[in-house]
This record gives sequence, structure tokens and C-alpha cells, in this order.
Amino acid sequence: MAFYFKTHWRPFLACLAIISFVAVIIGLTDALAWSLVLYFLGISSFLFLLLFVYDYYTKRHLYRFLSGETLTMLPGDSSPISQQIQSQFEILRKKEEKQFTLMTKRREQQITFMNLWVHQMKTPLSVLEMMAQNHQLSPTAVLTETQRLKNGLNIALNEARLSTGFQADFLLKQLSLKEVVTSAINTQKSTFIQRNIYPVLTISDDLIVISDEKWLAFMIEQVLTNSLKYSHSGEKIEITSSETNETVVLSITDYGLGIPPSDLPRIKRAFFTGENGRKFGEATGMGLYLVNQVAEGLAIDFQIQSTPSLGTKVTFTFQKIKK
Repeated sequence: MAFYFKTHWRPFLACLAIISFVAVIIGLTDALAWSLVLYFLGISSFLFLLLFVYDYYTKRHLYRFLSGETLTMLPGDSSPISQQIQSQFEILRKKEEKQFTLMTKRREQQITFMNLWVHQMKTPLSVLEMMAQNHQLSPTAVLTETQRLKNGLNIALNEARLSTGFQADFLLKQLSLKEVVTSAINTQKSTFIQRNIYPVLTISDDLIVISDEKWLAFMIEQVLTNSLKYSHSGEKIEITSSETNETVVLSITDYGLGIPPSDLPRIKRAFFTGENGRKFGEATGMGLYLVNQVAEGLAIDFQIQSTPSLGTKVTFTFQKIKK
């Protein structure tokens, strides 16, 4: 009641002033006797008082909440403004709960990923240590293990960037698709040599796409990493492109182990390693998940087709921007 009076005493006094002014004018014009004028003034003031009491009663829970007497808004208020505030309050509360749930899930995902990532990074370090102890530090082997470390660090860095807001960390511009793919292949050069696998690049020199160079290179590198990991020695990885009036399609095809049909619908999920990942024991289950997140952010259609023992084909479809 105190908070309501604090916020409504000015309107109440303004109403009394207006009524009094009208009553005085009527009295001075001798239209009514002063006794009737005072009667009119008293009845009008009483009716306005009842109006304010009724207004408080219909909004009493709202004003109790606003004054801090209670921490919840009860649905007893029947006024439209109270109902609207109650509705908006519920919407904001549910939104905050959803945001909190997403943040909690994201934090748990980061902790799980870091635990897996640290475990995975121990392998190349152990290999390097063992080669050093046995005096077997060949340049190719060292480059292969350091490349594994770089791939792991790259995934960890980009996972952190995605968690802090992908939209603030990309720049769209015209890119030569062949140059981006060539750069991605060069980052995996030592692994290609070590695994005796050869890239076959068939992309037109003048093929242009609109995308972010850094994130596009990350997606291609991650797909190449998987193709190299699950391909047999002596095979090839084909990188080709095609073009229509509306789209540009980049295809990366390997002829390795392939993906079991039961795993295919789930390979874009976080931490899903699948049958091949469990066999090789080197998968964090975050690579394709991050690729899918980046592809969605850049409006690139990311699809995977695979047949066990025959290989896997990954396609990125870019929409052309018309002049």
C-alpha cells in the first residue's frame, strides 16, 4: 500500500484539485447553492478515492512485488497491465533459464573436450619422446607428430572461439577456392608424405566463393585430417569442384575405410567418435562437430556420404551472391 500511495499521490491530488476548481467555478457563477457545491465536492472526492482503492486492489500483488514485499508475482491481479507484466516476466524467466542451461551445457562440453584433448595430445608427445630416446628422430616422423599436435591445438583454439561467439570472429570476402584448398593441403603436406597418400586437385583457377578464409581453411583441413587418418597407404584423396548458376560445390573424396551406416547420422554430434574412432583411438569426436557449427554459421551446406570399405565423400555447397 505504501508503494502504491508513493507512486499515486500526485494523480490523486491532481484529481482533487480539478474537482475543487470546478466546484469553485460553479459556486461563483451562482448556478448552485454553496451547500450543493460542497456536497458535489465531497461525493466526487469519495468516488475518486474508491476508484484508487479499486485500482490498488486489482494490482495489489504487482505493487507488493515492486515494493520488495514478495519475490514472486501471484496470478491474482486481474488488471490487464498486471497480466501483461506477469506474462512478460514469465517469458524473461524462461529465457534466462534456457540461457543458463545452454551455458551450463557448454561449460560441461568444454571441460569434457579439454579432458579428451589433453589425453589425445599425450600420444604424439610420447611418440616423440620414445623416438628421441631411441635416437630415431627422422625429419618426416617428427613433422608427422608435430602436425598431429598442430591439428589438436587448432581444434582446441577454434572450439574456444566458437564458444565465445562465432559471429564476432569472421570476415566474409571473395576467395579463390583453389588457393584456400591448396593452402589447406600444404598444412597437411608432411602427413600426406608419411602416409604415402596423394592429393588430386581439380579446381578451376578462377572459381570464386564468398566466405571467411580462416574458417573455410579450418573446415577443409579438418576434413583432410579425417581422410588421411582413415585412408590406406598408396591411395589418393580427390578434391574437385563443380558449379551451377546458383551454387559452387567443393567435394573431398577418399577411398578409405568409410563410415558404417549406423554411425553416419550421428557423426556431426559433439564427442561422437564412432566405430572407426574407437578402433584407432585417436578421435576426440569434435572435428566434424566443429566443422558443422562453422558451416551453419557461414551458411554453407555440409554433407557427408560414405560406404564402408569404399570411402567417404564430403561436400561443401556455397550459395552464389548475385550482383
